[in-house]
Order: sequence, then C-alpha cells, then structure tokens
Amino acid sequence: MKLKKVIRIRSVLLAKTGLRIGMSRDQMAIGDLDNPVVRNPLTDEPYIPGSSLKGKLRYLLEWSLGGDYILKAKDKHVYASPDPKDPVARIFGLAPENDEKSLAVARERGPTRLLVRDAYLTEDAKEALERTSARGGLYTEIKQEVFIPRLGGNANPRTTERVPAGARFKVEMTYRVLDDLDEEYFGKYLLRALELLELDGLGGHISRGYGQVYFLHPERLAEDQEGWPLRERLKVEEVVL
Repeated sequence: MKLKKVIRIRSVLLAKTGLRIGMSRDQMAIGDLDNPVVRNPLTDEPYIPGSSLKGKLRYLLEWSLGGDYILKAKDKHVYASPDPKDPVARIFGLAPENDEKSLAVARERGPTRLLVRDAYLTEDAKEALERTSARGGLYTEIKQEVFIPRLGGNANPRTTERVPAGARFKVEMTYRVLDDLDEEYFGKYLLRALELLELDGLGGHISRGYGQVYFLHPERLAEDQEGWPLRERLKVEEVVL
C-alpha cells in the first residue's frame, strides 16, 4: 500500500438559508443567547468545523446506502464494517476494535481517505456581514422563535443565533488515493455525499428551513453557476506524488 496522489477539492459554500452550527455551553449568564453558534475563539467569527461537515457527509452517505449502516449501528456508534473495501470506512475512517481480526481489517483498509478542513468566512462575506452587528450579533443574526406547549402552556420565547442567508465559507478537502478502488470511490461515493448535502442541509433546525447550502466554484462568478452540475462547481486538483 502506497499513497499515489492527493485530490484536493476547493469550493465556496453558500448558505442559501440561515445556517446554525451550535456550540455547547456549560454556563449561561443573564441576557445570554439560548442557542449561540460555534465561533473561532481567536477572532470571534462563526465558522464551520470540519468535523461537522465531514460528519454530515458520512451520515447522508450511510443513510443512502442503508442496510447494515443503519441496522447495525450501536447507540451513538457507527457501524464497523468487517469488509476492508467498505466505502464508508475507507473514505471517512473507522477506529478498529482492539482485537486481532479488527486490527487485520484496519491494516488492509489503510488510513482515512478524506480530510476536511475547518471552513471560515470569505473576505467579501465578512464585509457584507459587518452590518449585522447593528442587529445584535457579530457576523450573525439573532432570530426570535416561540415554543408553544401543546397542553395549555404559555408561549415561551427563545433566541437563536445563526449565520444569515448569503454568507459564504471557504471549503477545502483532500482525498488520499492509494489504489484504483479509491479512484472509483471518489466519484461514486464522495461526490454523491456532497450532492446529498445540497439536497438535505447542514447544521441544526433543517426541518424548519435552516441550513440549505450550495457549493460554488471559487474562481467563477456565482451568478452564472445556478443549476450547474456539482462537479463543475468544484475546483478539483490532483497532486501526483
């Protein structure tokens, strides 16, 4: 087994609707938001963690394949395929169980093929979002929602922070190619997962309209790309080693 080349994917992720990737909060002060978004601690800017993007791609691919990926998943743990050619385990990685059989499969399967970087706001998006600070958020909007208990309770307001529709993030992924099967899986499964992401969504509250995303080629006019096939909207470069 040898690393033959790396395929680098670059794109701009456009939030077509408000995007919310939340953060956990151990303590909450009076006046704080109920549901803040995750932020870069150095710049205080919202961003998309690579783990969130990669995890959603894996989730969608597993559901599209069905079968053991769904039926044999245990609690919060993913399905551990015993097949070294399993596409999900190859592309997204899998921690093996600590037994000889699992370790042998992991050695034959090799390393995780897909690496997903954290995605930060583009410079033009930051400039466009500066004015949102006047409405209470830094590069974000504060959305007021109301929760209504079904059995006679009073309406309970809650505040949710999200990145406004129109925001753009720089996306970069790299895909390791070790053999011909990795070449096949790139088009057959990874691009499929990206297409599914556009059909589904990213982050929280998708069923309520949040999180619709669209990939754009970083070097072409955004206005021209509506309706283009996904492959034409990604900048794909091969680095042969």
